[in-house]
Amino acid sequence: MGIYAPSKETFRSLLQVSRCSIANPLWFASPVDAREDDDFVTIVFHVPVKSHGRVRVQASDQSVTVLGRSRAMRLCALPNEIDKNAIEVSRAEDLLNVRIPKKRAAMFSKGMSSVTPST
Repeated sequence: MGIYAPSKETFRSLLQVSRCSIANPLWFASPVDAREDDDFVTIVFHVPVKSHGRVRVQASDQSVTVLGRSRAMRLCALPNEIDKNAIEVSRAEDLLNVRIPKKRAAMFSKGMSSVTPST
């Protein structure tokens, strides 16, 4: 298995996720790709179907955890706060694709106007 990173930006995202990651056992669910845009963080993990079959994905405000059988676990810290209730998980053979929406910043209410500093 190699690391797939088609661009420098993708490689930086992958490096950031991998660096802030712990696993038990160390080789479990290695991230092989990571992408980030304005709305989503997407991480692709290598999770062999033969050795781990069905896996679970859980998220907290700034991390995602991949759980396999026999207490296998990988925890990855994410660079942004996320919407932990709206993650999407799909699988293509040994690759687990986890798409995580970023939390939106709170917007001003309609009644508020912009404030300009006085000089």
